[in-house]
Amino acid sequence: MSDEKKPRKGVWTPDVLAQGPEKRRVFIEQRRQYLAPLLAETKALLAEIEADLNEVDKLPGDLPFQAKLRVQHTIRPLAKVVSDLEDVIVQLTTYSARYRRSYEELPEKRAEKEANRQHLKELKAGRGQQQIEPPQPKAESREDPNPFFAHLNKGA
Repeated sequence: MSDEKKPRKGVWTPDVLAQGPEKRRVFIEQRRQYLAPLLAETKALLAEIEADLNEVDKLPGDLPFQAKLRVQHTIRPLAKVVSDLEDVIVQLTTYSARYRRSYEELPEKRAEKEANRQHLKELKAGRGQQQIEPPQPKAESREDPNPFFAHLNKGA
């Protein structure tokens, strides 16, 4: 046997996901399409179970609101499953955006920043300090900026 692994076909691996934004988009879209029906079925099941449990009569010896608390305590794990499935879909999208910012756009931004820095070094080396012109004074307008009190200035 050799230590070299054979590439698996039809399986998403980190190498495949790193090949570009299109592959990552396809992966995330496939996961969404897989999870969306599961999420919808789980939500429907949760609603049905909650409705059935709410129709159950109080048990003998229950205190006020104890039946409602028992229902909430019973369905809490299934409600957490629904919440977690929703979070999975959101986190997949978040992953894609972070990967794009951190590994695709960041090297380009750094290269652009380095080019600007290099350009400034060349300017300083060639002409000394770059002269900065002072801002031009703005001409004052005769109109009152606040027309609400304009009637007070007419007599002056």
